[in-house]
Amino acid sequence: MNAQAPHPPHPPQPAPPDAALPEITRLLQQAAIGDRAALDAVYASLYPELKRIARSRLRQQGRADGINTTLLVHESFVRLVGARGLRLEDRRHFFAYAAKTMRNIIIDSAREHLAERRGGGAEHVTLGDAEVAGVADTGTSDQLVRVNDALHELETVDPELAELVEMRYFGGYSEAEIAELHGVAERTVRRRWDKARAWLFVALGSEG
Repeated sequence: MNAQAPHPPHPPQPAPPDAALPEITRLLQQAAIGDRAALDAVYASLYPELKRIARSRLRQQGRADGINTTLLVHESFVRLVGARGLRLEDRRHFFAYAAKTMRNIIIDSAREHLAERRGGGAEHVTLGDAEVAGVADTGTSDQLVRVNDALHELETVDPELAELVEMRYFGGYSEAEIAELHGVAERTVRRRWDKARAWLFVALGSEG
């Protein structure tokens, strides 16, 4: 009886789409591989939430001159669409990226304002209570830039802690929202926020 030749191995089949994934996650993954229509759909589905967060951020932390909610959300979208090599892995990553984008927009506006009135004295930066979603009591351009510079330093020491500050201060997210996005307990976020505030207190105080 002749031995049969072994069958050639079947070529690997692409993994089917995971039907269990939330729609927003599928859209985020499609956007990550360059599907601009998917990125547009992500933004359209999340626009109301982004607008609410932007409004909350500007109300609680103050604003750089010339920045309003509509401009902040619109400019964030423009920069997201124009970003090269954008990698969106999940909902948390999207909102973290949105917070970073809002931070850049706010700081760009603050620096422009400072350039216009160069020569004025910088104001003292203070830290609010833990219940208040802010690092500075007010949101002048001077303070925004100083917090941003301190955050750059924190990013070299503890990137995860820096992301928390970015999302809480520049993104306007609450502790509960950050906990949900990261899949951790709210008390964990609060403990890390207290640590971040202490670090920033020292960093900002050393500038004065």
